[in-house]
Amino acid sequence: MGIVAGTPKYIIGVLLSGTGFVSMYLFGGSLITLWNTLDRLFSGNFIGAFIEYYLMSALPPTSIGHVIGQAVLGACIAGGLWFVAMAKRGVPF
Repeated sequence: MGIVAGTPKYIIGVLLSGTGFVSMYLFGGSLITLWNTLDRLFSGNFIGAFIEYYLMSALPPTSIGHVIGQAVLGACIAGGLWFVAMAKRGVPF
């Protein structure tokens, strides 16, 4: 199996596993927090960036949609990174 067929399999497999889902939830939440904090930081709103960082990293999500969205985002980014790593190793497409 090539990496083109393996990437969706990786993404779906990690989301269906319990440990993988939690890992991708944490990874996706970290990416969202970083993105929101840097957005506020570069816009010049330093106090807003500080508050955004602590609110997004300390408070749990408010709905099941946020949980699933964070996990899916984390899995897609991790799948892309897996694809790049396998391509660098020389795994056939």
